[in-house]
Amino acid sequence: MKLSLRIKLFLFVPVFALVPWLGYQTFHKLQYFATEAQSEALRVLAQSIKPELDLLARSDKLPGLRLIPEPMRSAPFLDGFFDEWTGAPDALNDDRIRLKIGQFDDRLAFALEVRDLTRFYREPLFGRSEAVPFDAVRLRLTDRSSVTDVVMAAEASGAFDAVVSGQSIPLNIDTRVRAYWWEFFGGYRIEWEMPVSQIVGRQVDLIQFDHNWIEPIERKYRFSVEPLNPRLQQLARRLAGDTRQILVIDSDGLVVAKTTAQEGMPSLLASDAWETGAVITGQYMRVNVPINTETGSYAVLVAAPASEIVGAAQQALVTLAWQTLGVLGLLILGLSVYSGRLAERITRLRRELKSYLDTRGRFSSEPHLTDAQTSDEVGELSRDVQQVLRDLARYTAFLERIPRTLRHELSNPMSAVQTSLELLSDEKDPEQQVRLRATAERGIQKLESTLTKVTEAASLEEALRDEDQHGFDVARVTRDAIVSIQRIVPERQWLLDIPVEPVVILGNDLRFEQMLDKLLDNAKDYTPSGGRITIGIRDHIDTVGLWVQNEGPPLKIQDGVDAFQMFSGTRNDSTGSHLGLGLYVVRLIAESMGGQVSIRNVDQGVRTEVTGLRVP
Repeated sequence: MKLSLRIKLFLFVPVFALVPWLGYQTFHKLQYFATEAQSEALRVLAQSIKPELDLLARSDKLPGLRLIPEPMRSAPFLDGFFDEWTGAPDALNDDRIRLKIGQFDDRLAFALEVRDLTRFYREPLFGRSEAVPFDAVRLRLTDRSSVTDVVMAAEASGAFDAVVSGQSIPLNIDTRVRAYWWEFFGGYRIEWEMPVSQIVGRQVDLIQFDHNWIEPIERKYRFSVEPLNPRLQQLARRLAGDTRQILVIDSDGLVVAKTTAQEGMPSLLASDAWETGAVITGQYMRVNVPINTETGSYAVLVAAPASEIVGAAQQALVTLAWQTLGVLGLLILGLSVYSGRLAERITRLRRELKSYLDTRGRFSSEPHLTDAQTSDEVGELSRDVQQVLRDLARYTAFLERIPRTLRHELSNPMSAVQTSLELLSDEKDPEQQVRLRATAERGIQKLESTLTKVTEAASLEEALRDEDQHGFDVARVTRDAIVSIQRIVPERQWLLDIPVEPVVILGNDLRFEQMLDKLLDNAKDYTPSGGRITIGIRDHIDTVGLWVQNEGPPLKIQDGVDAFQMFSGTRNDSTGSHLGLGLYVVRLIAESMGGQVSIRNVDQGVRTEVTGLRVP
């Protein structure tokens, strides 16, 4: 028994009750596969850093604590507030101080918070010596040949210049260190910045002086600053992009590369390197990949926002359940009304289709379906069907042209062959026999040439799909082609409008030469002696265009005929036989390189354009 569309739609309503259960199972599967896929993608991303790690040189480490600067998007504003340091980990932190270090370009930024209930500013009358009762912070930079002190003490809250002194200050030491002191309840903060070269390779002693009028206290913190590897850092930033974060740690626990976390994403920490596999924290996934190289062992951590399916699966399930209960009742009522209307419209579409076909299966008139003007699914179907009918009508006309065109192209050489063979059987004169055989051979060659052209054109589309594409200079190829054809056809004026500099596109240079030969041959055939043929190339940065314009008779295209279809005549036949294969081949090659081709009549001639050719 054949069920109508109305009955099928009614039978579908009970099946809809299975949607919540199916949705629950589907979301669980999607969560699993999405997690596996994303974790594997992050592992592959981490493994791509290995070639650079193989080249990473091991350097001698200075004694003491090694601190790693936090990558910063821009230079901090020195104001005594730590707004730019939100989310940045502490390099040092105890009950007295908190220190943060950041790196931007070739400079280091420091943010120091000192917990001190008694604060004493430097008195101007005491000069710039640090051996007086005031609170100060001193950086002592020590290497094999020099000791440099950078003393920061302010006369009041605000910007000030640090004092740089030493017996032999190296040439790369910047003696102008700008800083900012800001007092808050329970202590003070100092922000300053220095060149990376001033710190790297030197032992750093951070000494905090607390003068409290009773017993001055001096606290020392010894460390060295290990800058991020510049080449590895550049690679990590490129791989991370705007959504991922990468952290590379060596076997000593030293961070050698780190990217800045995007806003709202927790920063990767060295302690995360102890975790293995994929870890999902909130809306983010973190993967730890161990990598062994000739220079040592490393841990590469990659973090990225978790998949929307993974992060919102539970919420989606709850939302699905509530929405299903709410719309199920409305769906039953809506389907009852909609099914009747839909069945009526589909039946009408079927009647209209039958009315446009005659008894022989041909289209009696141009199709105009009633529902083609509506915007819903049935309207889209009607428009698609209407377009298919028009395409079929054009294709039918194309099929009808094939026998006429082939009969025209094959009849003359076949007649020549047949006549020559008939006369040859009765001819006694040897010279006349030779001429008859030559005529028959020319006819056979013409037949073979015609069949070869048709076969090549018919198989070209499939051949183009299997060919490799690469970048090549179309300006050079075009100039070489014009030089060659000028020798063969000197009676035409060949004009060039081509840039001097190279114009590179993505495609196959041999196919481009074939397309260009077809365009030039077509222009040559329909240009009178002494007429001008202009070839131009336009570089539109993201695409490239080619055009050929010739003087001569205008196009003659029948209504409903595609000029770039096989066996389509676009000119009069005064110049001889014309299979209409040239523009067809041009279209196929142009489309294989991302282009579109068009042809139109212009003043005293015809212009053919190829636009949208891809660039590498």
